[in-house]
Amino acid sequence: MRRMILGVLFTVVFLASTALAQTNPIQITGGRFFIKGSIEEPNNARIETANFTTFSRLGGVISAWSDICAEPICRGGGTFTVAPLSFIGLGTDQHRSGTITINGTTYENVFFEGYYNLSQVNFFIPKIARRKGLMEFRKPFTMTGRLKVCKVQMDSSPCSPANLLFDGDVQGHGTLTAAMRIAVYNNLTYLQKQSFDYQFEP
Repeated sequence: MRRMILGVLFTVVFLASTALAQTNPIQITGGRFFIKGSIEEPNNARIETANFTTFSRLGGVISAWSDICAEPICRGGGTFTVAPLSFIGLGTDQHRSGTITINGTTYENVFFEGYYNLSQVNFFIPKIARRKGLMEFRKPFTMTGRLKVCKVQMDSSPCSPANLLFDGDVQGHGTLTAAMRIAVYNNLTYLQKQSFDYQFEP
């Protein structure tokens, strides 16, 4: 009888701890998203956690950062938002494939699904006194998301347990630096996007 009670208690504790592990988001402790513009460098998106590290690509011609300071033009006294479309679906042209390292083992050419939800960060533009160079803006940001990593593509069918490397919620925070280039056209001074640098912090 005593063994049965202990067995039941062990099962309850095990199931509770398993549920907790499944429901608690994985904390992002480091990494960087460095968005430059229409053509991004390979592996410009990296996240680091206690469980894994991933490399992939974010940004490009059609992305959450495409239209920043395009319309309307960003001028002194105005504002701009990074990124206006804060929900980023993964697995298409954003964060489609890359590399993951888990417990010291690296898997290349893996595939991603899920989403990242970045906080919308608003910046006020002071009066622009110069007519060339860069202006930098910094503010904190947060990110939540759901990430699934599979050894094979998931376009036509779900990832099988044998190919699944990770599936869970992630969350993190850090500092966003927006670098904006000063430009002049028809004697009008305004800002053009240069880069958006998300630095994750523990």
